[in-house]
Amino acid sequence: MINMKNFIADERGEMLGTVGWMAIVATILVLVHGLIAGWLPGFIQRIFNQMDALV
Repeated sequence: MINMKNFIADERGEMLGTVGWMAIVATILVLVHGLIAGWLPGFIQRIFNQMDALV
């Protein structure tokens, strides 16, 4: 049987959750910077152009 006190007090998952949120925020910041700097739309257009070339 699981001891509920130890189960509730276990915070090992907090670090993993924090790192996950940091990765999500970093990705969002890179996307926003790309939109502001103007390189992201060109990058996406090149991807779609290459996909069209494959078809």
